[in-house]
Amino acid sequence: ELSRDEHCELKIFCDQNKILYFCTPWDEGSLEFLTDMDVQLFKIASADFTNIEFIKKVCKTGKSIILSTGMTTEVEINTVTEILKNNAKEFALLHCNSSYPAAFDDINLNYMNKLMERHNIVGYSGHERGISVSIAAVALGAKIIERHFTFDRSMEGPDHLASLEPEEFKKMVEGIREVEKALGN
Repeated sequence: ELSRDEHCELKIFCDQNKILYFCTPWDEGSLEFLTDMDVQLFKIASADFTNIEFIKKVCKTGKSIILSTGMTTEVEINTVTEILKNNAKEFALLHCNSSYPAAFDDINLNYMNKLMERHNIVGYSGHERGISVSIAAVALGAKIIERHFTFDRSMEGPDHLASLEPEEFKKMVEGIREVEKALGN
């Protein structure tokens, strides 16, 4: 929903503050725009996981890719993983339940183990309420945690209810850092 100028402003801010700016391209036009901005990483949403031709175009940019696996089957995950192994610079798969908010008994966090059999960089994209599942995902080997962020869950829009507010996000990061220390080498 951001304008091109707003994306450029965010990219400049991130560059100045040593923050990796990345974005989800939804079509060839946005992929071209983001490539021209020298974005180093693309996030592919679950909705585009099976958009093979588009994923191949993203691979041709030579940039790193993160893909969410929500709404996919094992056959689709296997197919796309093989395409990425043969075409992508580097990539990560995120275990994801695409419900907003996701029910705890539908998350199946142990499925990350199946993803790790296919690829060595696996993470978790959470849409549940709270922070415990994200912290648990790190204990199970997640290298990336993706969570939606909002300043107020009562705001209008589909993502706010499944998003973390600033204090929750801070507590999640603190919990993750504690778990990382506890895991050791």
